[in-house]
Amino acid sequence: MSNHKPIVTYCGDEALFSALSAGLTCALPKEEVEWRRSYGRVPKTVNLDVIFIKFSVECLPKHPNLSVLDQPVFHIFWTDCSDIDIYRATTKDEISNWHTTLRNNGIIDWLIVVVLNSDSKRGKKSNILPRTSVVDKVKGDFCSKQNDRCFVLHEPFRSDVKSAESWQTFLQRLRHLILQGLNRNLSHFEENMRSQREKRTEPGWSFCNYFMLQEELAMVFEMMGQFEDALVQYDELDALFTQYVVNCSAGDMADWMVSFMRPCVCWDGLTLSPDLRYAKRENIQQAQSHLLDFRNYLFACQVALILKLQRPWEVAQRSLPFMHNCVNELCLLEIAMPRGSVSCWVFLSCLEVLDTCENYSNLVEFETYSLHTVSLWNYARIKLHELGELCGLMPDTESTSDQLHMVVDLLAGMGQTQSGNSGKPGPMDKLREALSSKESFKKHYLELSELAMGTFKHLGRLRNARLIGIELAAFFMKLGELYMAENYLLEALKMYKNEGWDLLATTTYISLAECHKKQKNTFKYVKACTHVTSSCVIDGDTRNHYFDELISAAQLLDKTVRIRAEHIFALSKMDVTAANGIILGDEVTVDFCIISRLPSDVMCNIACSLLHTAFEGQSDDGERPSSRTTSRSASQSSMGSMGSFMDSLSLSNSRSKMLPGNLIRKPKLRIQETIDEATGTAYVVCRNASAVLERMDSHPSLIQKDTDATKEDFVCCLQAAAIVLHPGSNLVPLKVKPEAKGNYALKQVCIEISSMEFLQWVTVPKCFDVICDEPSVSLTPDAGLLAGIVQNVELRIDSGSHGLVEGLVIKMVVSTGLSVQMKTSAATVLAETEDSLRVQLPAVSPGGSIVLPLDIVAALDSHRKHKIMLFCAWSSAPYEFLLSLRSPFTISHSLHTAGQQKFLQVLLHGECAESFSVVQPQLYVLDTDAITVTSINIPDQIGVINKEQNISFMWKLNLDPQQDPDVLPLQFTVIYKRLKEEEEVVRPSRKCTYSVSLANYKTLYSVTSHVEPASGVTFCRAGHMCRLHVQIAMMFTTTDVSLMYEVIADQPMWAVCGRTAGIIMVKEDSVNQVSLDVMPLVGGYLPVPEVKLSKYIREERRDSETENSEQHDLPPAQSSTPRGAFSGKQSPAHCLPPVPRQESFSKGQVYNKSQAMQVHVLPASNTSSLELGGHVVV
Repeated sequence: MSNHKPIVTYCGDEALFSALSAGLTCALPKEEVEWRRSYGRVPKTVNLDVIFIKFSVECLPKHPNLSVLDQPVFHIFWTDCSDIDIYRATTKDEISNWHTTLRNNGIIDWLIVVVLNSDSKRGKKSNILPRTSVVDKVKGDFCSKQNDRCFVLHEPFRSDVKSAESWQTFLQRLRHLILQGLNRNLSHFEENMRSQREKRTEPGWSFCNYFMLQEELAMVFEMMGQFEDALVQYDELDALFTQYVVNCSAGDMADWMVSFMRPCVCWDGLTLSPDLRYAKRENIQQAQSHLLDFRNYLFACQVALILKLQRPWEVAQRSLPFMHNCVNELCLLEIAMPRGSVSCWVFLSCLEVLDTCENYSNLVEFETYSLHTVSLWNYARIKLHELGELCGLMPDTESTSDQLHMVVDLLAGMGQTQSGNSGKPGPMDKLREALSSKESFKKHYLELSELAMGTFKHLGRLRNARLIGIELAAFFMKLGELYMAENYLLEALKMYKNEGWDLLATTTYISLAECHKKQKNTFKYVKACTHVTSSCVIDGDTRNHYFDELISAAQLLDKTVRIRAEHIFALSKMDVTAANGIILGDEVTVDFCIISRLPSDVMCNIACSLLHTAFEGQSDDGERPSSRTTSRSASQSSMGSMGSFMDSLSLSNSRSKMLPGNLIRKPKLRIQETIDEATGTAYVVCRNASAVLERMDSHPSLIQKDTDATKEDFVCCLQAAAIVLHPGSNLVPLKVKPEAKGNYALKQVCIEISSMEFLQWVTVPKCFDVICDEPSVSLTPDAGLLAGIVQNVELRIDSGSHGLVEGLVIKMVVSTGLSVQMKTSAATVLAETEDSLRVQLPAVSPGGSIVLPLDIVAALDSHRKHKIMLFCAWSSAPYEFLLSLRSPFTISHSLHTAGQQKFLQVLLHGECAESFSVVQPQLYVLDTDAITVTSINIPDQIGVINKEQNISFMWKLNLDPQQDPDVLPLQFTVIYKRLKEEEEVVRPSRKCTYSVSLANYKTLYSVTSHVEPASGVTFCRAGHMCRLHVQIAMMFTTTDVSLMYEVIADQPMWAVCGRTAGIIMVKEDSVNQVSLDVMPLVGGYLPVPEVKLSKYIREERRDSETENSEQHDLPPAQSSTPRGAFSGKQSPAHCLPPVPRQESFSKGQVYNKSQAMQVHVLPASNTSSLELGGHVVV
């Protein structure tokens, strides 16, 4: 049936057709042709392959609407007649009879082929017109209205171009006409099929007859290579039959349904072999098919089309819903079948589909095809397990005679199909072998289970794999292989615990408990019982039973078993009872709120280990370090913070590794955002990426193992004995008496019941501080102080944990330049000197403090860093306090010159926000009486200075040219005090002294410069050359007579023409003049270019060098040293010429009389001149 092809008849010259049939049959399917169907359906491209049969009246369709496959769709008449006479005598009658027969049967799909051979063109040339040819006669007699029904085939037996073109044209015409005929027959068939479907509600309608009609349509599509359309027809039949089954279950049963509901005597399973599949079609056509036979045949047809579409994975995808649907229909229709027969049918069908998929699949499609075949493996495993229980093949049962008879009956009902392929055992062989003995059943069951479970794991469907593992665990427990059962149960337990399936996890724990009990492993049995008895998702009787088992098994333990307590006991709250603080030696009580999930009361001992951490700076022996630069306050809270607790957890790597993962808190992300408004972009940076980013385990453990229940060191712990825990919440006080000060963090709780220890980490950070602080000292403020005035500071003494007794003496020693006084009656001053102070303290209660106010004064001229050392009786090392004091103002001076006269200016700069008044400024000349000073300040003036206001004073120096010293020492004094009323009354004024030393202060030279316009011009004009005259005069006799002058002009204003520097020799009582050409560049009042003088010192050789040179002077002819070189004994510097140098004058030695002088320069003229032919045009 799969080899159906369209049927085409031939008539006429059989010898001619026989010669052309082989080539025609091979050439037709080589090229694709477009198949256009009716009702606007999408055109399809097909390869047309036909079967040629001889024309006869019997082959013509009797009922054209009932079949397509067995009826011819096209008819061809062949002739090679080329003679008119022969045509009129015989050929015309043959064609006429053939054509009349077709017309009488209503057939319009025909074609007359006239073959023109080379023999027909031989002979004499005829005078007959071309219209009298055989071809024209045929067209005129039979094809007058349908010219395309006659085709002239030119010399098909030759191999020239014209013959090839004629052959190809004939093939195209024939393909098109055959498809037209097929379309016409197919349309009539589809109309009849639709009319039959509309009659399905009428009495006497048969589904089997309609099934044969629509299946023939599917076969036509399959014949044309349209497998997808053929599959749609079978799917429609499947859906229609399913709807009838549903209606039948609801009470609306069709008459023809009774034939499908006969008792089933054969459950062979699916048969996907074409030969065996087509044998069942006759039973369906005769309405003698059973429901399973019909379903097997329909699904086998669908599978055949799917495999032709190269989609073997879709076969597996459709198989499982098909089998579930068949089993459901058997139940709905209540079809009588022996027990186990359905399981046999499902098992055989699964293996048949799996074998077929394996034959058609490759490694590339393994993932796609395994995704659907894994469910078939699992379904086959389930049905084999059902057969094993029915037939007594399970390990813990023995087969009875009834079960043996059942096996024989089941095997007898599946012997109608062939089994095996090329020596390979088929599904029926495997099932026969599996039902033959327990060992064979075990082998096949475990093989199917491993295949299904392994494929589930490969696909990532772990839940399905774990479910199979639980069933395997039960099977192995029946076999007595408890180790294998335990492994499967533990794997399932991990998944249930990780995903939060509490009921499933508890059920698995019950199975584990039974497994451990059979193993006689009391250690593991106790652990499993604790999980079951503490579960809240099962009934109370089961919990009480396993609680009794737990207590009984615990008494049989020969060693202590440690169990994690999170699932049995919960710590809801922990409170430390401490009023103001915990002092070393006090008893600490921590109230624990423990929630017991056990179903009954239990007596136990409870302890909680403590993690002790010494305070920062505390030595190993518990004492404070000797350094007293910084001190810890004793007024801290007894309850530690989160930070101190987390610091205690990071004592060492070895101890931190012992903590559970949920106790060590991960650092939080520190995100910094940066927004660039110019570009409109934002940046996010993680500041602690190295701390928050860490490598994750690629295979993390789903639940914590029992080996994680490690017990901490309970040397230092809170504890309580003989405590009765009731089901629910219990308040239990635990006590401890710390033996060392520091931070104590609650780490692990241990609840001891009989030989069991339930351990639980304290996940919520909880800690407390045990303090025993020594007295501490602090000085405030220690910065922002001013020197030269009284500053108030406070010395604070904290008593610590035990307080201070009355009569303790402290001694205070200060550095040089600093004085201290105490102004309080709280303490008694025993002795007071310039640099020390002894004070007797009163009694101070524990945790209290005493504040001693101090007045300190630092000299202005002393260094800014001062130290105060405090010696106390409770400390072997002194406390050191560093003070930083800054001056309230600074003093500077400046020397001014006016010819030979000198003026000294003293400037006071404020350095702080406070205001100070200064009075009585005085300037003294030291070490000489020849020079006096004259004040030009306002008498009795009160000046005010601060950070925003300065003040200056001026004196004239009365110099004597005959007795002026080279260095003039001076001293400036002023009286200052703060501008506050209370300070004016209480604090006296203070004097500030400032020393000045003047050197090289005498005026040696004067410089006068002016600018004149060029000769003949009245004013200076921009852009025109001018003359700069410089006059240099000696005002005081000096040895520095060789001077160098430099003209420094502002480049945007002046341009100096020629050299801007030169050397002159100045003589006493004479004026030296220098003239330079300068050009103003802009107009306006321009400053006169500055002239700078400096000493010009000519460098001369030393006398020793000169003498050495004279001693070794040789004539050029007698010198042994070549020119440009020097001997080893002689330095290269001796051969270099003397280099002059320049040295600047000190401030005040050169007086510039023309400083700040300006010259009026007119702007440049806007007129210009042009010389043309000897004439100047302006």
